[in-house]
Amino acid sequence: MQLDVLIFGGGAAGLWCLDRFRRAGYHAILLEAKALGRGQTIQAQGIIHGGGKYGLRGVRDFSALRTTSAMPERWRRHLAGEIEPNLSGARLLSDRCHLWLPRGSSIAWAQSWGFVPLIAKAGLLATRPQKVRRADWPQALSGAALAVYALAEPVISTGSLLQALAARQQKFIFSYDAPAVRFAGAEVRIAGGVIEPRAVVLAAGEGNGGLLTHIDVNGDVMQRRPLGMVLLRGNLPPLFGHCVVGGKTQLTITAPADGIWQVGGEIAEQLASEENPERARQRAMAEIRRRLPGLELSRIEIAIYRAVRAEARTSNLRRPSGVHVSRVAPRTVVAWPTKLALIPVLADEVFDIVTMELRQPARYDATALPPWPTPPVARYPWEEAQWFPAR
Repeated sequence: MQLDVLIFGGGAAGLWCLDRFRRAGYHAILLEAKALGRGQTIQAQGIIHGGGKYGLRGVRDFSALRTTSAMPERWRRHLAGEIEPNLSGARLLSDRCHLWLPRGSSIAWAQSWGFVPLIAKAGLLATRPQKVRRADWPQALSGAALAVYALAEPVISTGSLLQALAARQQKFIFSYDAPAVRFAGAEVRIAGGVIEPRAVVLAAGEGNGGLLTHIDVNGDVMQRRPLGMVLLRGNLPPLFGHCVVGGKTQLTITAPADGIWQVGGEIAEQLASEENPERARQRAMAEIRRRLPGLELSRIEIAIYRAVRAEARTSNLRRPSGVHVSRVAPRTVVAWPTKLALIPVLADEVFDIVTMELRQPARYDATALPPWPTPPVARYPWEEAQWFPAR
């Protein structure tokens, strides 16, 4: 089978790239080894960052900050169906996030907040955080904070995003057997079938590692950052926000479903190295109670799921600050978005690099498709978690 573009990876990045190529008239298909979004997309908290929390941390990559600052408004237009891809079928969980300063951390707050006026003045934030009146604080923060600020950063349901993207191009999305894939010159051989793409896009997150070995890419171009993400279940009020301590987001809490909290931030980085599950749960609850004193957390259940952020490798193994797209072999591009918010930017860069070489779509038979099934959308982490009483 001949085609213009073969995309590996059915997360939001790969699906967005597929839609971008097909809307432009290119014969493209996508292959997913497990379930759509399995891994980073379905595990993400769904926050469309606009650069606010990076400004607090003192990130000085102004180019990345400027790019990120444009994302909330761009995503709002996609979600409203004003621009392609039309994501009006995706579910908006919240139109904003909050930043809160926990009691007893005013000095750290003052130190971290000093950088924000500089980047706001330079136009590097979508909107400057706005102070929230105490009467309008989220219920969970009552009595727990010195100050609360609002960031105009929407939060979306990751599963509904995957469904909205996949529905647009469903007949061109296929399951494949990852261990059986072989690259041989201009051919890609999978389960007895042969595909001859003019270009290949690797957008499979952590799966890019195995694919890169198949095409003999020299050097380690990917790094893995493990996380210990926390889930709480019970009678919990809605909360979408970041607890800022010393210029870092110690807790990032979202409420993706009724009675469910998904907790990331620095605590997820810290729990990644905790091998004892019971100790990890105890550490997580101690930190949550410390930052949200007075919140009723009796009869709450807790679970921790292990996640891996696959990213482009940096010289010092620090987090990359923006998207990474590069040609790693003839006709082959590898891509990592770094953040969910930056996926539209990644798709644009992938499209530009590939079409610069392909120029125009070829006249292939678009009805010639592999006889493979369509993969399902991955289940949410809280649907598969093992739950324990919180202590």
